[in-house]
Amino acid sequence: MEATNEVTKDTGWDTNTRILHWLLVITVTFQLLSSLYMADTPTQFLFPIHELVGLGAGVIVIIFWLYVYANGDLGILLPWNHAGAAVIGRDLLGLLRGRLPPAGRRVGLSSFVHGLGLLALTGSGFTGLFLFFLAPMGAHASPADAIDFTNLSLDHKFFGKLVWAYFVGHIVFALLHQLRSGHIFGDIFRFPHADSHEQ
Repeated sequence: MEATNEVTKDTGWDTNTRILHWLLVITVTFQLLSSLYMADTPTQFLFPIHELVGLGAGVIVIIFWLYVYANGDLGILLPWNHAGAAVIGRDLLGLLRGRLPPAGRRVGLSSFVHGLGLLALTGSGFTGLFLFFLAPMGAHASPADAIDFTNLSLDHKFFGKLVWAYFVGHIVFALLHQLRSGHIFGDIFRFPHADSHEQ
């Protein structure tokens, strides 16, 4: 699918972006899976671990945003302009007709969904951070903070559902791309050489 010159960029993600991506994959996968079990009595020991890993994931999200901004990729992940919306619209129409949108470092549906996923992770991270200060390391919130804790817990669960949707969708579309092209997993797992897509 063709994109206009003003919104098209190099399709390769650089090594730093890949490293940050994989750090998020590891921490977020643990967070999602641990959230399924940490409320059960035999596995409540997961709760403080969930909090600590969540703090680490939050730091990674902040670094990711700073790097995205410094690397000039903010307009790729969140293209809030007419040209970007047009490319996303064409990708959506192509998807409805059975054509997968191109992946990689380009303005389009794939990168936009990555941006939305990063926003969901940000919301989950910030609400989790506030919950940590209200009830650190599995402690109970004080009676004075009980209402705030409940409201923040509901917000945290809401963002968690968005992250789950992104997580599952991400895997499904990666599998579809692999079935169609046969090389997307190689692009994901292989770090580029210094003379390839480095910026």
